[in-house]
Amino acid sequence: MGHSITAIILKNKFDVDKAKHYDLLPITLDFGLTLFHIDHYYSSFWQYKLKTSGQLELSNIDSVIFPSEIAIYEILKSISNFEKLEYAIIMTDYFGGTGNQFANVFIESDNADRKITTINQALRHLGVISKNGLDEFVTIGLDKIRTQPDHLVKYFDLADEDGV
Repeated sequence: MGHSITAIILKNKFDVDKAKHYDLLPITLDFGLTLFHIDHYYSSFWQYKLKTSGQLELSNIDSVIFPSEIAIYEILKSISNFEKLEYAIIMTDYFGGTGNQFANVFIESDNADRKITTINQALRHLGVISKNGLDEFVTIGLDKIRTQPDHLVKYFDLADEDGV
């Protein structure tokens, strides 16, 4: 069975109404974390809509579709209820045990640690403690979130309409 998601994992609380404004649908995880599905088209659209420019500094990413637009930071800053914004951007692309994963952790708009490149490393940085011999990925239930939600499909067309 496959596993293909791209998401933000936000540490701490956020304003639900503001998140809805940005079409971020929260999935509550343990350890005070929330997952928001995004993709490259989502972040490109919001980069254009918010009239922001620039990219987040990524660690060892060889995927051109990994979302890195500074708009991600701007959105999270606007919905976050904490002074110190901490989050990860993750991507999985597995099928039948073969594939790739990528992760970056940020404090505000700065890469928190360029050595963090895997999802388990990112989750540990965000405070996840593995349980019962499971890794961090399985401990918080990411193994059960296998695909992107349908609501993101519209961002392909929106980004295309705006020429981004």
